[in-house]
Parts: sequence; C-alpha cells; structure tokens
Amino acid sequence: MEGNEKNGLIAKAMHVGERLVEVGGEAARLKTAASHAVEDAVTEAKRLAKHSRYAAEDLMEDAAHRVKRDPLRSVGFGFAIGLGMGALAVWTATRNAKE
Repeated sequence: MEGNEKNGLIAKAMHVGERLVEVGGEAARLKTAASHAVEDAVTEAKRLAKHSRYAAEDLMEDAAHRVKRDPLRSVGFGFAIGLGMGALAVWTATRNAKE
C-alpha cells in the first residue's frame, strides 16, 4: 500500500511539474505577444505625432501664404472672428451673472 501511495504521489508530482512547464511556456508566449503589442502601439503613436506635426506645419504655411496673397481679406476675417469671440464671451459672462 505504502509503495502504491508513493508511486501515486510521484506521478501526481510529475504531472504537476509537467503542467508548470506548460504554463511557463504559455507565460513566455504571452509576455512576447504583449511586448510586441506595446512596441506596435508606440510605433503607431510616433507615426501619428509625426503626421500631426506635418499637418500643422502645412496649415501654418497655407495661412501665411493666404495672408501674403490677400492681406486686407485676412485682416477682415481676423477682425470678424475676434468680434464674434468677444460677443460670445460677453454673452456667456452676462448669462452666467444672471443665474
């Protein structure tokens, strides 16, 4: 009996050991997959930042070109936008003061 119990315990221990090796392999695979996912996300974020910077530079160049090409119109648009934002600020301030 005692020998059968030892053999049973050894078999169980070996099974647990084999299972631990499998789990360790799966953990290593998951770690690699997570590492690749993070690496891909960082690369994509850098690419997006670069494209955004280029788009902002293009917008600034286009605005400078339009101001040089038609300065009076640009001043008029700037005045209209400033006047509109000022009116909106006054309207918001008086509305909040009433409440």
